[in-house]
Amino acid sequence: MNIQLDYSFSINEFLEMVKSVGWKTYSKLQVEKALKNTMYMVKATVDGKLAGIGRVVGDYSIVCVLTDICVKPEFQGHGIGLKITNELKRLIETNVNEGEKMQIELTPTAGNEAFYEKAGFKYKPDKITGMYLWIKK
Repeated sequence: MNIQLDYSFSINEFLEMVKSVGWKTYSKLQVEKALKNTMYMVKATVDGKLAGIGRVVGDYSIVCVLTDICVKPEFQGHGIGLKITNELKRLIETNVNEGEKMQIELTPTAGNEAFYEKAGFKYKPDKITGMYLWIKK
């Protein structure tokens, strides 16, 4: 399997990816704004076909959030998600200066905690729990 990584993806590619994994969808305007405010993004293709995406948002200094890591079902189980995650971690690391630290946060979908543990993230539900709130009009 020939996995290629690129460092941008289009609005339509983002929408295609989230639809492929059954996530909530967004308007094209929302996605356009989101992509413009993204610190880092990675797209994986396999033999020229869109296979997965991931991105990082944050303040470029103290904290960032790993988000929208998704791999199309037909490409899952081949290490693509881990490759995307590790590349995003590498990009973040390049922004941290000697003697500084930066926290990467994430809220995995239920059942995917072990995947992120493989990528080096800590999961301590007895100490830290994630929460979210959707604002909808």
